[in-house]
Amino acid sequence: MKIRHRITLWVSLAGLISTTVLSLIVFLWGLETPYEFLDQELEIRAHTLVEELARAPKKGDGIEKENLEHFSHLYWVRIYDAGQQLLFSSQMADEIPLPMKAGDQGYLVNTDIPLKRFYAEETDEAAGFWNRVCTITVQGTTYRVHVARPVESIVGESIESAVMIGSALLASALILILVSYQVAGKILRPVQEINRMAAVINANTLEQRIPVAGNGDEIDALAATLNQMFNRLQLSFLRQKEFVANASHELKTPLSLLRLSMEETLQDDSLPVTLQEKLLAQERSLARISQLVKSLLDLSRLELIELPGKETFCLNSLIAGVVEDFQVLMQEQRLTFEGDVQGDVFLHADQEMIRRVLINLLDNAIRYNVPGGRVLCRTSEEAGTVMLTVANTGPGIDRQDQARIFDRFYRCEQSRSTVHGGSGLGLTIVKRIVELHGGTIGVESEPRSWTKLTVVFPA
Repeated sequence: MKIRHRITLWVSLAGLISTTVLSLIVFLWGLETPYEFLDQELEIRAHTLVEELARAPKKGDGIEKENLEHFSHLYWVRIYDAGQQLLFSSQMADEIPLPMKAGDQGYLVNTDIPLKRFYAEETDEAAGFWNRVCTITVQGTTYRVHVARPVESIVGESIESAVMIGSALLASALILILVSYQVAGKILRPVQEINRMAAVINANTLEQRIPVAGNGDEIDALAATLNQMFNRLQLSFLRQKEFVANASHELKTPLSLLRLSMEETLQDDSLPVTLQEKLLAQERSLARISQLVKSLLDLSRLELIELPGKETFCLNSLIAGVVEDFQVLMQEQRLTFEGDVQGDVFLHADQEMIRRVLINLLDNAIRYNVPGGRVLCRTSEEAGTVMLTVANTGPGIDRQDQARIFDRFYRCEQSRSTVHGGSGLGLTIVKRIVELHGGTIGVESEPRSWTKLTVVFPA
């Protein structure tokens, strides 16, 4: 699971749990609140009726009854004296019997009476009566008041409240998931940028660095640490290149002197034949070492170059000149050259580097061929690019080797180092030159049949 999804999941769960707990508290409080309000209302009504009853003797019995009926409208009321003698009973109390329970706590009594009997706007839902028994002392006289009020079903209201709270929880959960997903994406955007930059930086782009936002947070610390690592890698890589270049340069002169001395020694006709053969073998080995050192020096120089010098030239004319240099070698191996390099195909590049590419590709096409085989070279222009194709018959390249033929010193068959010569750096140099010019190179091959290398340059 991606980090963004995990953050979204955990934030949503935490938010949902906290919201659920809060909603549960509100729900439970909501169940108790109506009863608390009813208790207060009924207690106030009971005090009002007792006070009215206490004043009633001064006004006469008729006035007493009339006033008490007025104040007990829509209420169930019975008032007793200290001896439990009934002093007053409302009209609703005369029609509906309700039990009186001991204690000062309110209680609910359910009935079958429709609620619309008391409230015209209500439905046929059965009414319940919330009861309160109060003991009140007024002017030294103690009264016991049993007062109640018809209410709608608290259970129904609770169910409605639960449905509303559940719907609100579902909506809030969806909103929380969407918001947390967006917030997680915004938080992780710098990490994604770091990942993208780290994937882009390679041996040829070690000078690039991950931008630091300057927020001073953990992501900035991560970017700074990675940049320090890239600094160390770049320094080590540059030192390695410099070492290879310096070592190749230092080896070039003594190897040349050794070959010169060997050639002079071989010109001595008085040398025994067996000694001459040994010296010839050593001379060939020196030649391979010299070629290896030259290739290493060339590759080191290419790796230190960032932008080659460019000029516009005709690629087909350059190919014709290079093919002419290989004519003798192709004739010795009875190879047939097939070229499709007519017309003018222009390229904006370093001409000497492209010549080196052509020499290496044609040299491989001739070296790894079969007697009487073919060498093909073709150029074309497509969609703002210049395509160069060099193909040859021969042993071909196995599929597992095709991805590695551009690696340094990699050889598909180790025996080729003695049979065909070469240093294993030719295609590495070709790939580096192609990359310096913003191009790509690919290989296609059919084992024991043919091999084709395709180079694509920006026009």
